Amino acid sequence: MRCSAFNANRQWIPSIKTIAGNIGVFGNMHVWTADTQTPALRAAWVAQLDEMAALQPALVVPSHMSAGTALDASTISFTKDYLQTFEKNLAANKTSAALIGAMKQSYPQLTDGAMSLDIGAKVNTGEMKW
Repeated sequence: MRCSAFNANRQWIPSIKTIAGNIGVFGNMHVWTADTQTPALRAAWVAQLDEMAALQPALVVPSHMSAGTALDASTISFTKDYLQTFEKNLAANKTSAALIGAMKQSYPQLTDGAMSLDIGAKVNTGEMKW
């Protein structure tokens, strides 16, 4: 995901307080971070999530989610928390294996998106070009 500004005109439906299909929102799965290879890009993503949360949506339909994910603002909070945890764990772990281990320890309940975690960890630690 290239982090672009939240497009409220396309993704926000004010009449039903819904954010639909935003590529930056994940639900109960490892988040794709390979396209956000700098702290600034991940911070812009978090800012985008804050902008979405400020709308106080009643319904949020993530573009990426595990079966059974609640379709509400908790997916925005989940994605933001995951990115902040990723940032902290990336700073503390210099290899992709260590970063993957730290993220799995932080989110032991997540089973979907393992490939996203693997590639994102390799790219963000510099072990793989993307």
